[in-house]
Amino acid sequence: MLVTKDEDFPDLITLGQAAPVVVWIRIGNTTRRGLLEWFEPMVDQVIERIDAGERLLEVR
Repeated sequence: MLVTKDEDFPDLITLGQAAPVVVWIRIGNTTRRGLLEWFEPMVDQVIERIDAGERLLEVR
């Protein structure tokens, strides 16, 4: 799994099954602490979506 804010990494999904799951974080500039506080409540939902077979998750 790859967790990124970079807009280029979701393109990895075109590699097919060899590609990692990409979790694309869509939040503006923030501190590391702010990012973690924003993302932490969503972790269970992200895991559920991955378990359901999603390969590219855009998290807003």
